[in-house]
Amino acid sequence: MRYDLQVHTDASPCSATPPKKVAVAAADAGLDGIVVTDHDTLANVDRVREHAPAGLDVVSGVEVTTTQGHLLGIDIDDAPPKTDPLTVIDEIHEQDGIAVLSHPFDTMRQFYDRELPAIAAAVDGVEATNSRCVRPLFNRQARAFAAHHGLAITGGSDAHFPMEVGRAATEFEGTLREAIREGTTTPCGHGRYLSGHVATKVQQARRAIGGLR
Repeated sequence: MRYDLQVHTDASPCSATPPKKVAVAAADAGLDGIVVTDHDTLANVDRVREHAPAGLDVVSGVEVTTTQGHLLGIDIDDAPPKTDPLTVIDEIHEQDGIAVLSHPFDTMRQFYDRELPAIAAAVDGVEATNSRCVRPLFNRQARAFAAHHGLAITGGSDAHFPMEVGRAATEFEGTLREAIREGTTTPCGHGRYLSGHVATKVQQARRAIGGLR
């Protein structure tokens, strides 16, 4: 199976992609599934499911803003509060969800630099291939951290626009939940997508200007 574990819709302030286009892009990319991970909300998960073609699994998720970096909550129903990473991980596990560190050492975005041993002991996996990590070093550091602590590694496009969906993904056998918990996932795809960041900044500016009107 090949799932893109980080995909955004227009429920995220930095994305302009409606749910239908996300579903179509995922099918066009030949994915078996996606995790919808908007920032701090699950508002569009059901809408993506409504437009998903047969054979495309749409998993509920969220990218939580913590006091350090971002954290993916996978297969959950409610967005955890924006607080410290350990509390967010606990909240995800209380929902029987999977907690994955999102682009944890990308210093061009929010990143992790405190309580790393405790976080490693609590989390289920580490995103080791993120298409929006401009410097390859950021993904390498994530992979090394996961290897040092015996954690599963995942891949996600971090797509904010349709053409990005599937640029990175996670390959596994069985179910996604079991594969991450057993550490048998394999990330695949590409990083260094600078133009995606530029487009995102433009989208954020448009929303900010629209909000002032």
